[in-house]
Amino acid sequence: MALINIDGDPWLTELDACENLSNDIQSQLAARNRENQLSRQYSIISGTVRVRLKQLGSELDQLTRKLGLLSSTLTAGETERRQRRIEALQSKLIQLQRQFQYVEPAAARSALFETNGSGRGRGAVAFADDDEDDDPALIPTNSNYSVADLRNQQTRILEDQNEGLEALSQVIARQKELATRIGGEVDRHNDILDDLAQTMETTDGRINRETRQIGAITTQDSTWGYWIVIGLLFVAIVLVGIF
Repeated sequence: MALINIDGDPWLTELDACENLSNDIQSQLAARNRENQLSRQYSIISGTVRVRLKQLGSELDQLTRKLGLLSSTLTAGETERRQRRIEALQSKLIQLQRQFQYVEPAAARSALFETNGSGRGRGAVAFADDDEDDDPALIPTNSNYSVADLRNQQTRILEDQNEGLEALSQVIARQKELATRIGGEVDRHNDILDDLAQTMETTDGRINRETRQIGAITTQDSTWGYWIVIGLLFVAIVLVGIF
């Protein structure tokens, strides 16, 4: 459930800005996928997306620190809702990083094999019998990429994926810790309710016992009244008989 920024909370304003930034990154990734991977526009969009991904990660870290400082002024439920929104954006950041790093095999091969001419004499790619990605014959003659460059790029992609998985693992660990704390709070509240129920049962028993005692005392008091009347009548009869 999204939080509505009614009072102009700066923290919520920054959170909305992060969501808008993530949506903008998603749109740029979609635009990049429509470009040729060896084109200049593809490189420009990739550079812009890379910078904005780092910006989004930095702003989410700042929001997390600010939420820690604001938690003492917020209710537990509000703090939890804001934490869930941050974690949702962190998960989306990881997905955006994967989309940024992932290159569709068909698109990559199409871009890699693209040449200015259609014949072998005009720079066409000469295919080898075996379809190995590291075969120099698969790299066009007019390409600025070498086998070493492609391998280095693949290594960087794997490293970025490892970093993304590590970030996802940290998010899951925080969620697990939060769930554990919530479970502990629920257990403590259950213990308090059990103690309260036992106390109410004991108090109810005492009230019933005191009620019975009061009833017995009330009965005794009403009997004493009758005995006094009988005694007075007896004295009156005796006095009438004597005189």
